[in-house]
Amino acid sequence: MIYIDVRTKGEYDSGHKEDATNHDIMDMMSGKFPDFPKDTEITLYCESGNRSMMAKAMMEQAGFTKVTDGGGVDNFI
Repeated sequence: MIYIDVRTKGEYDSGHKEDATNHDIMDMMSGKFPDFPKDTEITLYCESGNRSMMAKAMMEQAGFTKVTDGGGVDNFI
């Protein structure tokens, strides 16, 4: 399982799940997606769950098949 924090780098640096990587949702909006196989199990999270929900939809549209919206960061730290 891969955990991706879709917040900004500043938000990520202020506190994140220990093993999470950062991939700003703005990058996804520009067509830049994480460099993982499309069938990797991925859980996304953000501050409150809004951005992770949008990121999930974008990743699925891009062909990712095992993406979960984990909601807000408070669920993980």
